[in-house]
Amino acid sequence: MKRIYIILLALWMVGCAKEEGGRELHSEADLAGLKVGVTAGSAYDLRLSGRDDITLLRYNTLSDELQALKQGQIDVIAKDNCSLTKGEMRRLGVRVAFFGNDSLPCGIPFRKSDAALCDSLSHFIDSLQGTGEMERLVARWRECDDPSAATMPDLGPQPRGKTLKVGVCLELAPIAYQVGDTWRGFEVEVIQRFGRHAGRPVSLQYYPFTSILPALQAGSIDLIIGGVYITEERQREMLFSSSYFSACTAYTVKDGTEATADFGTRMKEMVHNNLVVEGRWRYITDGLWETVKISLCAILLGSLLGGAVCWMRMSRRRWIAGTASVYINLMRGIPMLVFLMIMFYVVFAGTGLSGSAVAVISFALVFAAYVSEMFRSAIQAVGKEQTEAGLALGFTRWQTARLIVAPQALRNVMPVYKGQVVTLIKGTSIVGYIAIQDLTRAGDIIRTRTFDAFFPLLIVTVLYFLLAWLIGKMLDLAVGSTSTHKKRH
Repeated sequence: MKRIYIILLALWMVGCAKEEGGRELHSEADLAGLKVGVTAGSAYDLRLSGRDDITLLRYNTLSDELQALKQGQIDVIAKDNCSLTKGEMRRLGVRVAFFGNDSLPCGIPFRKSDAALCDSLSHFIDSLQGTGEMERLVARWRECDDPSAATMPDLGPQPRGKTLKVGVCLELAPIAYQVGDTWRGFEVEVIQRFGRHAGRPVSLQYYPFTSILPALQAGSIDLIIGGVYITEERQREMLFSSSYFSACTAYTVKDGTEATADFGTRMKEMVHNNLVVEGRWRYITDGLWETVKISLCAILLGSLLGGAVCWMRMSRRRWIAGTASVYINLMRGIPMLVFLMIMFYVVFAGTGLSGSAVAVISFALVFAAYVSEMFRSAIQAVGKEQTEAGLALGFTRWQTARLIVAPQALRNVMPVYKGQVVTLIKGTSIVGYIAIQDLTRAGDIIRTRTFDAFFPLLIVTVLYFLLAWLIGKMLDLAVGSTSTHKKRH
């Protein structure tokens, strides 16, 4: 226990590392020579990428940028002035050094083929602005000190028309965020109101910013919300609704006033904020169950396919063996993330197949390519004399393969097979790119709500380790019981 305590203490100190004092900046000219953090692909990334006098570091989420700022990996964050409330900045020990002079209009992107839907939403936004309702929405969500305390108004039951599929590219209060299974936020309310107006039920699903545009182009979603700014480059690829809000760039630095506490108190606060508040532990349990389902189904399906590919690879017919060889080399040569996105956004686009089903198929296909070669090597290691002896004793070829060759091959293949199983389980952490709320994505959701990069990652790491260890033990028990059964016969 003492060693565990020391390790946790060391990790906590790294996660909470900070430099004293705050940096004084007054204009964009003062950024020269500094390391600036931005969200990859954001408007700030596009604006600052042309500067040669700064070091631009790209991150996936604001929580990652804040952690990098606290640890001194970057000097300043370029974000809009609505990303953090005053209360959150005080809690995190950061402050806005200065505001930019730019004006960034927000809009909702559509495919260019959906001009009618885009025009309909634009007219609806214009009507909200004309009646003053948009100002009241802004005041309730964006101008309050604690937007997470704001609640969605009762808009009545969902209509029964064609579902309006909405992709959320930024999960952050007060723009769009989840509490349990319920979406809240400024843009969520705008799009829910539009759904009632258009007679269409609204379905919201989070996508990482880097994969939401392929999802839009593939037709997996109809539109995007999440603080998307209108730029000339983006307008060449997509249609945008009328602008409903404008922001300016806020350059955030460390304030050096973050509250400190002893290790025990800090751990209690992390447990409470990350697991207890809003029942966030449910994200972890739901994500773990999703990871388990995808992993087990992919392992079973991949093992069956791997056996079939192994049989093809060992066939005496050259065209069958050649086909299997091409398949194995192809699957092993494509990065898993690229293959997963191709399967979801291209191969199965528009089929209605769920992301979980696509993930199972994708991982099973790649898993089969690896384990087929493992099976072939294990069978060849048994030796032909074993088969010949079985046939000489009067066994059929099927009986010889099942009772003599298979048990020995199983013992040979199990160590490397277990390693590939563990690799598959860990590899499922990328399924969030196709809008699946797995274990890794659950940790990301919590981090976007608490801006705590340490505790959610620690929980996710421990659960992945336990899952891999448990499945490995189950495989050992299965092999052991099989060997005992064969010996009895």
